[in-house]
Amino acid sequence: TSPMQVRAMQKYGAPLKCVVPGRVFRAEATDAVHEHTFDQMEGLMVGEDISLSNLISVMKELLNGIFKKEMEVRIRPGFFPFVEPGIELDIKCTICGGKKCPACKHTGWLELLPAGMVHPNVLKHGGLDPEKYSGFAFRLGLTRMAMMRYGIGDIRMFNSGDLRFVKQF
Repeated sequence: TSPMQVRAMQKYGAPLKCVVPGRVFRAEATDAVHEHTFDQMEGLMVGEDISLSNLISVMKELLNGIFKKEMEVRIRPGFFPFVEPGIELDIKCTICGGKKCPACKHTGWLELLPAGMVHPNVLKHGGLDPEKYSGFAFRLGLTRMAMMRYGIGDIRMFNSGDLRFVKQF
């Protein structure tokens, strides 16, 4: 989904707000919250005077809307190549309520939204002047979000093919 950021900027210019859904394939070990195949949504907002506080406010509103309640979040620094600064927005685990379980790797928190301010070079490649425009980008793992929204303790259930799991929904 990341290449769509530059393509959207090139095609539509600024101001710009867009979301791009996509399927992700990763060569990584699976566990309760990591799967080799999952769906995600990437979001981008570009305009004049867009700041990190805009990003955090939008993410909190997004989560509160999805979960239909005020979500407890924490923000940590994170590294992602196309944003600077990068942040990781975590939510308190809804499976255990923060009491530490396999779904949150026994921390009480789950990374849900890696995000950050769009790097000036990305804006340039999108045909925008980074002196005039700024923006933020985020990713939301839809399967991980569904886990937390519906109390599913293991992400591997989504691709398991177990009809008992599917019939719940």
